[in-house]
Amino acid sequence: MALAEDAELSLLICDDVEIAQINGQYLDRRGPTNVLAFAMQEGDGAGVNPQILGDVVVSIDTAQREAAENGLDPDEHFVRLIIHGLLHLLGHDHLRDEEQARAMEELTEDLLEKSAAASERICHGPTVG
Repeated sequence: MALAEDAELSLLICDDVEIAQINGQYLDRRGPTNVLAFAMQEGDGAGVNPQILGDVVVSIDTAQREAAENGLDPDEHFVRLIIHGLLHLLGHDHLRDEEQARAMEELTEDLLEKSAAASERICHGPTVG
């Protein structure tokens, strides 16, 4: 997918109750999940507004619970879920087969590492040495 220079997405941070409602209403699935992505560049309306990638919905409750259960930094895991949702908006899918799942996971971790490095530079300036 070609990405517009001024591309945008919406990000909704909610609790388990709200994401479960969205999950049921739009995907006919029961219960909460960690992240949902609704791409605007797929289906009948694709291309109508190429700047709008779509919506990413993250349950902060599930993100925090997963981080605690897996010994992950909660902030890092939250960013990981946002990246995961963004990759879905860009057409990546981990549900089709194991190879695509592995590739998406590797890309997620690569982008997470790059975002952490960029955040470090923004917060603390360039490393001198």
